[in-house]
Amino acid sequence: MNISATLNKMKDRRSREGMTTLEFALVLPVLFILLLCLVEMGTICYSWLTLQRAAQDGARFASTGQGYEEGTRLTQIQEKTGSMLSVLRDGNKEIIIRSWPDMAATGEGISGNAGEPCQIVEVMVTYDYEPFTPLIAQVLPPTITLLGSDRKVNEPWYPCDSP
Repeated sequence: MNISATLNKMKDRRSREGMTTLEFALVLPVLFILLLCLVEMGTICYSWLTLQRAAQDGARFASTGQGYEEGTRLTQIQEKTGSMLSVLRDGNKEIIIRSWPDMAATGEGISGNAGEPCQIVEVMVTYDYEPFTPLIAQVLPPTITLLGSDRKVNEPWYPCDSP
């Protein structure tokens, strides 16, 4: 084997190694951005699921009528729902409780009222999510409003009014 053939093989190997490095350098930023997107979307989904769960627990608690006799029902529902929201980052969080006197649940309902026995109660939670990854935050809006809600029929803690 002569020296020029050996040198050509070495040059060929180094140029392939250089191509691999170049390809990696071109693909790395794309992979990094995809990773940031994945983290941001996962956090958004986690926040939305937390809202859904908080609304479900709040509506379940509201349907039992606890605190009705003492007049603390709304406060207890808000505390029960709000306790689950403490895991979310800072942002505007709002708990809306409303009820409907008829089973059709048409219209806007009565805000700030958890209803009487056998009426429908709804707990709705909104949260203004703010993206936190620097590159993705530039693409998304400054705040994304997430919503979770659940409706239940109140239990008959005393006899229901007949329609």
